[in-house]
Amino acid sequence: MHLIRGQNEASGKQEAKTAEEWLVLEFEISGLFDGAPISEEDLFAGRSEEVSRMLRAVMEKSKHVVLFGERGVGKTSLSNVFWKRYNKILQSFLVARVQASPADYFSTLWIRALEELKASANATGKAAYAPIETSFTSITPSEIRRELAKCSPNALPVIIVDEYDKLEDDDAKSLTANLIKELYDYSTTTTIILVGVAESIGQLVEDHVSINRPLVQIPLSRMNDRELKEIITSRASRTVMKFDPDAMWTIITLSRGLPFFTQTLSKHAALVAIENRRITVTNDDVEASMERFIRDTEASFKDEYRAATRSNQANFFQESLLACALASSDEDGFFTANDVVEPYSAIVKERKRIAHFERHLRRFSSEEGGNILICRGRERRQTFRFSDPMMQPYVIIRGIQKGMIDEAARSTLLQKEQGVLPI
Repeated sequence: MHLIRGQNEASGKQEAKTAEEWLVLEFEISGLFDGAPISEEDLFAGRSEEVSRMLRAVMEKSKHVVLFGERGVGKTSLSNVFWKRYNKILQSFLVARVQASPADYFSTLWIRALEELKASANATGKAAYAPIETSFTSITPSEIRRELAKCSPNALPVIIVDEYDKLEDDDAKSLTANLIKELYDYSTTTTIILVGVAESIGQLVEDHVSINRPLVQIPLSRMNDRELKEIITSRASRTVMKFDPDAMWTIITLSRGLPFFTQTLSKHAALVAIENRRITVTNDDVEASMERFIRDTEASFKDEYRAATRSNQANFFQESLLACALASSDEDGFFTANDVVEPYSAIVKERKRIAHFERHLRRFSSEEGGNILICRGRERRQTFRFSDPMMQPYVIIRGIQKGMIDEAARSTLLQKEQGVLPI
């Protein structure tokens, strides 16, 4: 039994009536909004430009992709699904995925990649497309290139190396760059996609300048409001649940462009509604879900938050950090001290200047404050961003839970627009 929209019903919905049906709906919501990287193409929202660039790289001989950005912006989800939209038309995709780890060196990582490519071919009935050897104990870039050259010219082999930033061995990074260069020089059709947390390609790829020609650099920014709305609506549409406009706007605003939090908050709010035997999620449900969110994330963020705001003297560290979390930012999450003025003034209920919290910003971006913020640029042109973007929604929701933002300030700071959302 499942409570999806019925295709032959006038209303398109099947209301939950029994305890069992409500339980099924709860399971469906938990599965659809579980916050894990998305693998089903129909549930992937936005990112059309990035999808197109990745597809073009695969189609173009010897191009390779470096996909990078903040943690939590959906890099793994994008690499999971970018090719699936055209897989029914282009039956020749062979996609292998491996995760890099700090324990890996070049041979362990790339032998595993060859094994995954061969397994992918076998699992999809395309074993003849990848007649490659995988029984190596160690391997060189040239040996990998020769094996990949055995793939059928009708195949589109793709090897995705996720969490590449966790690879610590310098030789492994250097040899991977050599491998990409060899594949390019020999016009080998396999596409390598390196995925990792980084602010720039230089943080992720060794000697990237020498292999610049074959690389397609795709920085992934935070999602816009329209894309976050699509995350909610695409999942909810598979069930009888609905989100009213105010609830949706609050979730989107609290998420700060991070799809993980859009999913997590939507799930908790929907579960609150289900417990109250309602299929429409309201702003009250979002409010109630915040307590669950704090409870679920407390272990991950509590120590960092305390390190940043702890002091033996009276201070406004908590207010300053909350203002940073609420500050207007660019698409990569960076804000200036001037962006903090308005939210800080609203929180403390008095007009303030940068001088009132400037030292707090220095603290937050130092060891004393646990480096909770990243600071970029020179004095007077500095920009800031949360070191762990996942901390930002936590700080906002914790501030709301502690009553640090009154109702008047919330309407301003959360930019509530009575259900007006971008289309």
